[in-house]
Amino acid sequence: MSEQKTWPDFIPSPEFSPPYPPLPHHFNDNHELQFLCKAPLGAIERALAKPLEKNTDNDLFVIQMGWSPDCEGFNVHEIQINAPIKWEDKTGSTTLIEYIDSDMGLIAGREIWGWPKKMAEIVWTQTDTGWTVTCNKQKDQSSLPLMKVVYTIKDSVPDVEWPVMFPVYLVKRVPNASAAVPPLTQLVRIGGEFTPGSPPPLSPGSTRTSTVGTATVEFFDGPHDPLTFFGPVKVIGARMNITKGSTTGGLGLGEVVSQWEE
Repeated sequence: MSEQKTWPDFIPSPEFSPPYPPLPHHFNDNHELQFLCKAPLGAIERALAKPLEKNTDNDLFVIQMGWSPDCEGFNVHEIQINAPIKWEDKTGSTTLIEYIDSDMGLIAGREIWGWPKKMAEIVWTQTDTGWTVTCNKQKDQSSLPLMKVVYTIKDSVPDVEWPVMFPVYLVKRVPNASAAVPPLTQLVRIGGEFTPGSPPPLSPGSTRTSTVGTATVEFFDGPHDPLTFFGPVKVIGARMNITKGSTTGGLGLGEVVSQWEE
């Protein structure tokens, strides 16, 4: 009788070289930029995945840029365009599109939770007045520009009311591998309730430095990345948090709240 195979708590593919470590994933020494923006009328509805609906009348969205030099041993940069949403009687946010420069983060994000991630080249540059972040396509698309953000630190800025962005709802599409089997779609919920615009709590021994400022955001179009319909962008609020150490908990499993076949 052959020995029964025991499976780990995540799916390694290929089995001998897992593309991502098991959950939870922890982000250490995280740098986070957040920009509260206003898009042209109709832009958010165009970008939303069904069955999610827009939760505001003013086309607000949040650009969230993260840089973790150590996420389970990987150096990860990512950029999310997030929007407040509603689903049935629930509210939260969703990610309309995300760019990332780590194959670990790309595969884990799409495979486990359904984040709409694409690969890109993301560069953070510290300046005398703040930070500049650029996002370009990879060399297979001639490094075409997608986004440029300039963040300028200020001593003080007008108060901003950030929208409620938790929990996160993601439309996870599982494509069919056979014509006889329909695609599967899941609505995944991640995270609990946090104060709008606030960073996650710190682990013991960790410290955080916060700044506020102003920002400019430029979007560019690529042949497979039409982004300029999000602009011209009006930046309403800009803030940054730099954490030395780790945040609590880590990113673990969410909850599938609905599922259907296409």
